[in-house]
Amino acid sequence: TFLAASRLGMELEEGKSRQPFWCHARHAKGGASVQVYNPGPGALPPASLVLTLRPPSREEFQGPYRNSTILCQIRGSRRGLGSAPIRWLRNGAPVRDGVAEEGPVAEGPGLFVAESRVVVTEAEWESGVVFTCQAGEEMRNTSKAMECG
Repeated sequence: TFLAASRLGMELEEGKSRQPFWCHARHAKGGASVQVYNPGPGALPPASLVLTLRPPSREEFQGPYRNSTILCQIRGSRRGLGSAPIRWLRNGAPVRDGVAEEGPVAEGPGLFVAESRVVVTEAEWESGVVFTCQAGEEMRNTSKAMECG
């Protein structure tokens, strides 16, 4: 896996009139191309998803059950959220138990948010188990070793 980033700057109207754009990335082990466009200020492309992963709360580990939850949120269009259900992995293996889902709910014009939480025990967290949240092609990992502090 490799990661590439680029930025193209131009006036909004010029960008809208010259769409679509293509971003091409090449690497010794392969390459990728993606179509990009400028939908305007504050808008997400129709199928675009923004995935956010929040690690467990340390305070919740102090409770009687010694567990907490990891929160995964995805934001995007209803179509984008509908085509990308949230999936959890624990050290690469699918997780079905201890998962709670909510949404999608409207968050603004054309923008929706869906959430999923997975229960993590203090022992799992302390041992360095890696939890992965996946929605469509977006994926984020978290573990104690990946967190600051």
